[in-house]
Amino acid sequence: MAGWTKDELDRINADTYFTVGATLPDGTTPKTVDIWSVPVGNRIFIRSFNGTQGKWYGPALETGRGRISAGGVEKAVRFVPVDPEDEETNQDVDASFLEKYSDSQYSVTMSTAPVRRNTLEVVPED
Repeated sequence: MAGWTKDELDRINADTYFTVGATLPDGTTPKTVDIWSVPVGNRIFIRSFNGTQGKWYGPALETGRGRISAGGVEKAVRFVPVDPEDEETNQDVDASFLEKYSDSQYSVTMSTAPVRRNTLEVVPED
């Protein structure tokens, strides 16, 4: 499994927004959206505020593939769902949302149910 370099992590995590585009079943990536991303160690996580109603989240779940851009880093990626029962990972992601976006009232919403169950790890393609 490919991983993020320290430079990529630093650049991505310095940016407020993370541009994500999910690949559709036909292989196209027609729409990108700016969302929040958070680091946990050398991993990157995203959550969909709107769940499957979000324009990017349904396709990301369906194909597991897409592209991201943040901090000058552009990559083809895989989206790996995080098990809602994985308390350790989810608590770490919650804490990272609360820390990185502490100046926003939405940091609490992004770190609690029901949004918490819409967590994906973003893994760079090999």
